[in-house]
Amino acid sequence: MRSGKGIFFVSILFLILSMPLFSAGRDSIDVIIPKPQKMIPGKGTFLFSTQTRYFSNTDLSQNAIKYLQLHLKRNSGYSLAPGSRTGMQTVSFLYDRKKVAKPEGYMLHIQKKKIVVSARDKAGFFYAVVSLMQLMDPAVWRVSGAKKKTWSVPVCSIEDYPRYKWRGMMLDTSRNFFSVSYVKKFIDRMAQHKLNRFHWHLTDDEGWRIEIKKYPLLTRIGARRGPGTKLPFSTYPAMRGPKNRVQSGYYSQKEIRKIVAYAKARSVEILPEIDIPGHAKAAIVAYPKFLQDPKDRSRYRSVQKISNNTINPGMESTYLFLDNVIAEVSRLFPFPYIHLGGDEVPKGAWEHSPAVHKLMAKKGLKSNRAVENYFFKRMDKILKKYHKKMIAWQEVASGRSGLRKSNVYMAWKSSQSGRKLLKKGKNVIQAPVQYLYFDQQYVRSKKEPGHTWSTPVNTAKTYALDPGYSSRLYGVEACLWSETLLNEKIADYLAWPRTFALSEVAWTEPKHKNWKTFKKRVLKSGFKRVKVQGIYFRPKL
Repeated sequence: MRSGKGIFFVSILFLILSMPLFSAGRDSIDVIIPKPQKMIPGKGTFLFSTQTRYFSNTDLSQNAIKYLQLHLKRNSGYSLAPGSRTGMQTVSFLYDRKKVAKPEGYMLHIQKKKIVVSARDKAGFFYAVVSLMQLMDPAVWRVSGAKKKTWSVPVCSIEDYPRYKWRGMMLDTSRNFFSVSYVKKFIDRMAQHKLNRFHWHLTDDEGWRIEIKKYPLLTRIGARRGPGTKLPFSTYPAMRGPKNRVQSGYYSQKEIRKIVAYAKARSVEILPEIDIPGHAKAAIVAYPKFLQDPKDRSRYRSVQKISNNTINPGMESTYLFLDNVIAEVSRLFPFPYIHLGGDEVPKGAWEHSPAVHKLMAKKGLKSNRAVENYFFKRMDKILKKYHKKMIAWQEVASGRSGLRKSNVYMAWKSSQSGRKLLKKGKNVIQAPVQYLYFDQQYVRSKKEPGHTWSTPVNTAKTYALDPGYSSRLYGVEACLWSETLLNEKIADYLAWPRTFALSEVAWTEPKHKNWKTFKKRVLKSGFKRVKVQGIYFRPKL
């Protein structure tokens, strides 16, 4: 009996001592954002050092390997040398379509003496490396600083895949221009959190930011605003900052090609947006003869109080001009979609245009809505000519548009409006202002940057979004409009920490989401990772 009691006591003591170890193991791996679909903690660590090697049986892993090597070289001073699959201290990248069934998915098995990454495509390998790096000391993400020779990674197994195929962020570089360097940083930070669609808002009333060689005045005139230019500042919502100097900037085609390649290496596709027929003041002041009916006496203002900012759909010169623009844009961006805007066409546009009246009589068009539908049918044919499909704001889907069924619509007015479009058989990306407009303030306060025209959007609210499920629901996207973004610091502040929440909404299945554990991961690890990169973030969720 005494012997039995002793064994029982030892067993209980072992269990008690083991519990903290298991808990510590769980805590050490519960640092990844977005949260993986399945994680199993182990015991011990794998150690990266100068002795660590890598092995790969597929070219699909090259981007992932280069990304890991980049950060190790920058923060350790060394890169991993190639080795054999059977060698010790080896990171193996293995192509496996059987074990990894879903696109962009991966398996990551970390043991004390080896790491095995399995995936079926470039994105899967890349996201496995991102998860691996998030398990390391946050210093691995530094852009400069002291070198660290060894990096420990907790033993664990991860099986992961994305909930949605479209996990996007939009950056408006028209209202306020951002440098090539910042655009690259923006894309890289997206990739670090498994976001894969960069929506690049390149044109609007306040600036045309993409070089079109056939039409040089688009950037010579349309990319400059302020005193002595043809492009005034908008007044509502108020463009922040000084109005007594010229603001300018655009991206050359050479710069764009480099940015596209940079994004591609991080499994990010770029969706360019040419906003038409409204929001087109910058194009109109550059080429009024092509885009405006000279006999049109219409006088109107947009929601943002911009006068006469809408391209005329009754003139053939409009379509020739836009065909030439789309031709150049199509060659720059390999992604199969181009965003054509289509939102907020002002009431009163074309009201007194003889060209539009003639078009309406000829085609039997009864309203401005019908004229817009005609315009987008023409644009859809132009896109098809260049092997592209259309993405547009939800307004374009209203009425009997007659557009291709493969086109996609961004629902920005509410998540309910997105669900209504899905019921009508439309392809949808959810981008509701109430949850995903990151230009809005976190909380209503004069001390906070950001817009106030809609409801405040705090991180918890973004995290609470349920986009829904449908085979036609592509995914979600957050929008960072730039009227108030006077500098990179403000842009960073409005993006972070809400981007953490966006990534988990887009990637993680709802059954694995939990606000309390998410908050813990952000405070414990997420903030550390963005801090070492020099990102100016809001410290409160």
